[in-house]
Amino acid sequence: MRPHRTERGLTLIEVLLAATILALALLGLAPMFTNAVRSNASAMQLTSANTLAREKLEELSGYPRSNPRLAVANGASSATFGNDLPNWYNPRTGAVSPAVSSPGVGWYAYPYTRTYRVEQFDGDLTTRVTAPAPYVVKLVTVTVQPRHGPFPGLRRTTQSLYLRVRDAT
Repeated sequence: MRPHRTERGLTLIEVLLAATILALALLGLAPMFTNAVRSNASAMQLTSANTLAREKLEELSGYPRSNPRLAVANGASSATFGNDLPNWYNPRTGAVSPAVSSPGVGWYAYPYTRTYRVEQFDGDLTTRVTAPAPYVVKLVTVTVQPRHGPFPGLRRTTQSLYLRVRDAT
C-alpha cells in the first residue's frame, strides 16, 4: 500500500494559466499608461504657455502707457506685435538665437510663439478710440501657441489685461 501524500502545491498548468491571465490584464491596462503620459505632456505644455502669457502681461503692465511696446499708430485703434520669443535655443548652454535657420549643432526650435495686441478704449470699455485721440483704457491680449507637441493647435492660450491711464476719470 502506498502512503497517501498530503503535499499541496500548484501544477505547472495552473502557473501558466495564472501567468496568461495576468499578462492579458496588463495588456488591457497598457493604453491607460500611454494616455496618461500624453495627457501629462499636454498639461505641461499648456502650463508653460500660460506662464509665458502671464509673464508678458506683467512685463507690459509695468511700462508707461506711452511706451512704444504699448503704442498704437495714428489713425488706428489697435496694434499687433509679432513674436517676441527666440526662434532657437541651445539647452546645453541656455543660449537663444533669433536666427531664421538653425545656428548649428545642438540648437533646437523654440517650442512657443508669443504675440500680443493692444487696443484703445473709452471709459465704457466698449467704444474703441482711434489714436491720437485720448483714451481711458488699453486692452492688451497676449496669445501663446506651441509650435509642436502632443496637441499644438489645442494648447494655444490667450490672456488679456486692461491697463487704465492713471489720470483718467
